[in-house]
Amino acid sequence: MFNRIWKNLTLALLVVTFAPIGYFLYQNLETAKASVVDGAAKRVYLNSVVRAKDIEATFLKTHEDLDYLRANSAVMTLMAIPHEERLKSAYWVELATRELELFLNLKPRYSRVGLLDEFGDELLVVFRTGDKVVSLGETNKRNRVTSQYFVKAAEAVDYSIVAIPMRASAPSGRSMKQGALVRYATKMFDKTDMAKGVIYIDLNASEILSNLSHVSFQQSRPAAMVTHKGNYIYNPFEKSNNGEAPVPRGATLPENVSSEFGGGVSAQILSGRNGIITDAPGFIFGFSAIYPQVGSRDFFYVVFDRYSRNNFAPKLNGIMEQYLLGAVGALLLCLLVAVILSYTLTRNLSKLREGVEILGRRNLAYRLDIRSGDEIEALAEAYNMMAGSLQEYSESLEKKVDERTKHIKKVERQLMQAEKLAAIGFLGAGVAHEVNNPIAVIITRLELMAKDLEAGKLDTLKKDINVLKNHANRIGKIAGNLLTFSRDGGKDVIAASLNEVVERVMSLIEIPMRQKGLEVKTSLQDDLPPVLIDSSSMEQAIYNIVYNAYQATSPGGKIDISTTLHHSGQVKLKIKDTGQGIPADVKERIFEPFYTTKGVGEGTGLGLSITYGIVRDMGGTIEVESEPGKGTAFTITLDPATRKKAVNE
Repeated sequence: MFNRIWKNLTLALLVVTFAPIGYFLYQNLETAKASVVDGAAKRVYLNSVVRAKDIEATFLKTHEDLDYLRANSAVMTLMAIPHEERLKSAYWVELATRELELFLNLKPRYSRVGLLDEFGDELLVVFRTGDKVVSLGETNKRNRVTSQYFVKAAEAVDYSIVAIPMRASAPSGRSMKQGALVRYATKMFDKTDMAKGVIYIDLNASEILSNLSHVSFQQSRPAAMVTHKGNYIYNPFEKSNNGEAPVPRGATLPENVSSEFGGGVSAQILSGRNGIITDAPGFIFGFSAIYPQVGSRDFFYVVFDRYSRNNFAPKLNGIMEQYLLGAVGALLLCLLVAVILSYTLTRNLSKLREGVEILGRRNLAYRLDIRSGDEIEALAEAYNMMAGSLQEYSESLEKKVDERTKHIKKVERQLMQAEKLAAIGFLGAGVAHEVNNPIAVIITRLELMAKDLEAGKLDTLKKDINVLKNHANRIGKIAGNLLTFSRDGGKDVIAASLNEVVERVMSLIEIPMRQKGLEVKTSLQDDLPPVLIDSSSMEQAIYNIVYNAYQATSPGGKIDISTTLHHSGQVKLKIKDTGQGIPADVKERIFEPFYTTKGVGEGTGLGLSITYGIVRDMGGTIEVESEPGKGTAFTITLDPATRKKAVNE
C-alpha cells in the first residue's frame, strides 16, 4: 500500500514541480520558434528593402545623369541651332557626339544615349557594343516620332522625366547584363523654354543585377526582382540563373511568380507595397516595390526575398535539442527532489504500517519510536497509547474469557448430565421391566430349591444354581450398563471401540423400542480400528440421536444402526430411521441450542446441539440427510486413533 502512496506522492510532487517548469519551457520553446521565424522574416524583409533602396537610388541617379546631359552646353547649343541648319553644323554635332561617348565610357550602367529633334528625327545616337562605345551612322538613323518614349516625353509636363520599361521579362537565352532595362526620356528646351527635342538614356540591367546578386556581410542573401505583372527580371533562387550566363528557358525556371506561388502570395507581392508574408506554405517572403518614374505608378518593379521553411529544421532541431536537454535535466532534478521528499514522508508511514501489522499479530507489547517532530510523530504516540490500552484490555479480556469458558464448560457438563438424567428417567421403566423378569425367575427358583432341599432332591440344586447365576448376571449387566451411561463424562479421551459404545447404548434403549413395536437392526463391522473418544460422552451423543429416531418413528417403523470403515480410513457410524423426516428449513437449524419442534415438555432443544459439540470436540464430523415422509439418517465420522497419534507426533 505504501509503495503505491510513495509512487502517487512522487508522481504528484513531480507533476507539481515539473508542470510549471515544463509549461515555461514550452512557452520559451514556442517563443524561440517564433523568434526563428521572426528573424527569418526580418532578414528577408530587410534584404528586399535595402536592395530596393539601392535600386531606387540607381533610378534617381539616372534622373540626375539625364538632367546633366540635358544641361550639357554642347548638347544645348546643338539643339538651339535651327532645324534646317543643324546638319550643316558639323562642329557642334561632333562635339555633342564626343560628350555623349565620354558619358557612356564613364557610366557603364548605361547602354545607349540618344537625341531627337522636335520632329522625332534621330540627331545623335551613341550606344555600347561589347566593350566599345560607338555612334549610330547617318544611314541607320530613323524617325521616332511614333515611338513610345518620344510620345511620352513630348506629353510630359515641362522638365519631367518619363520611364519606359524596355523588358517585360528576362530575355530567354540571353544575358541581361548589357540589355536595357529602363529608358528614361525628357524634353530639351532652348533659352526661351521652347521644346526643341527629346533626349533619352537607357539604363541597362548590369547595375540592377549587381545590386540584386551582390552578397556582403550586411546582405548575405541575393534577392529576386519582377515586373508589376510578375514576370521575372532576375531570379537568384535557381542555381542556373546567375545573371551572367545565358539561361535557357524550360521547366526549371518559372517565368512568373503567379505560376510559381499561389494567388494569395503573388497578389501580395504584386500589390505595389512593402510587406512580409509569414503564413505561406513552404516559404517566408519579404518584398518591396520600386517605382522607376517619380510621381507615376503606371508600372513598378518588386524586389523580394524568400526563405524556405525547410531551412528552419536545423535551427529548430538545435533549439529543440537544447530545450530537450534542459527539460530532461529539470525532470531528473524534479524526480530526484520528489523521490527524496516522498521517501522522507513515507519512511515513517512504513514504520506505522509495520507497527499495525505487528499489532495485528497480537504482539501488543510493541511500541513505535518515531522522532520526526511532525504529525506523524503525534500519530505514533497515539498508536503507542492505543497499543498500551489494547494490551491492558487484552489481558483483562483473556482473564474474563478464561473465567467465562470455565463457567460455560461447567454449565455444559451440567446440561449434559441433565440430559443423561432425563434419558435415565426414560430408560428406567424399561430397565425395571427387564430386571423384574429375572428377579421373578430367581424368586421362583429359590422357592423350588427350598422344597427340593426339604424333600432331599439334591441332584436338581446344581441346575437351579446355574439358572440363578445366569439371571443374576443378566441383572448385573443391565444395571452396569445403566450405571455406565449415567456416569458424568470426565473427558477421558482414550482409544476405544466404537462398536462397544454402540452396543452399551442399544442394550438400554432397545427395550423401550421393542415395547413401542419398532424394528431395530444393528450392523456393526467387526474389524473397526479403535477411535480416540470419551466413551461416556460418545454414549450420550449416540443416545440423543437414537432417542430422536425413536420419537420420530411410528410403531411398525424401522431403525438401522451400522458402523463401517470408509476407504479413506475413517470410521463411520450411521443411524437411520423411517420416521417422518425433517423439513429443509428445519434441518438448517437442528444443531442450534434450544431449537426444537417438539411440544412443551417433550424436549429442551439441547440434545442435538450437545451431540454436535461432543462430536466436534473429538475431532469428528456429523452430517444429516433427511426427506420429509421418508426418514432421516445421521452419520458420525471419526478418525482412527492411529491417525490422530501420528498427527500429534
